[in-house]
Amino acid sequence: MVTQRNRPASAGDADLPEATAPPPSAAAPKGWLAGQWPYLVPATVAAATIAWVLGALSGRAHDGARLWLIVAGAALTAVAVGLPLRQHRQALDARSDAVSAAQAARVAMRVALQDALDPFVHLVTRLTEARAADKPRLRGEAIQLAVATLAALAGPERVRVCFFVLEPGPPATLRPERFAGRAGAPTAIFIEGTAAGDAALRILARGAWTYVEDTAATPSRFGWDVAPAYRTFLAGPVATPEKRYGLLTLDALGPGELADVDLALVQLLSGLLAAALSV
Repeated sequence: MVTQRNRPASAGDADLPEATAPPPSAAAPKGWLAGQWPYLVPATVAAATIAWVLGALSGRAHDGARLWLIVAGAALTAVAVGLPLRQHRQALDARSDAVSAAQAARVAMRVALQDALDPFVHLVTRLTEARAADKPRLRGEAIQLAVATLAALAGPERVRVCFFVLEPGPPATLRPERFAGRAGAPTAIFIEGTAAGDAALRILARGAWTYVEDTAATPSRFGWDVAPAYRTFLAGPVATPEKRYGLLTLDALGPGELADVDLALVQLLSGLLAAALSV
């Protein structure tokens, strides 16, 4: 599972704006560990003040009472000094853990990219050397490899990845070709001239990825199941500058479950698929 991810922007109205990918950042520590304990300053000031008062009173006390006041004042002074130092140390440790987690995530990302890229490179090489009669079968393997890889790397346990192949027409049509991940093949066919078909083809023509965080809160004009069980989805093009090949979708059961998907990785794999289909 990829742990270092970019967060796509939430969708708006029926035209469904593009998803965006801000730079990844390590999770920041919170509360006491981040130096934000709300009672730290009052507790430190109170301990220091009481220690000062006890020190003043000890000068007027005698025998055991004076000794007790001196010991109590010293203890409160230690508290006043030790609290900030201990909190600062915990904050440093938490930040160190965050840096280590970020480094581990980058290593995991490199391994994931290597695992994803190597089969594609091998397959594209086979496509360039294959006979014309063998290329349709190899292109089908490339599609299945793309959807299976995305389903494995997306993150949510029951994500589903679907590829809809574009038939230029007229009318232009997007037909479900392959899927991977959660059980249940997509059932919709998007045809130009229908509300759903025009919405899907508009995403493809725009050449950018679309994200809907919650289909219940932001109903879309198109869906690829008769009775959709998914509540969030990403959809984007598989295309080269010269040609469009189809639409790639990712969906998950819970609202917002795809919010942390690495959009750059999704775009990379869709671009590799487009390159394989163009050979």
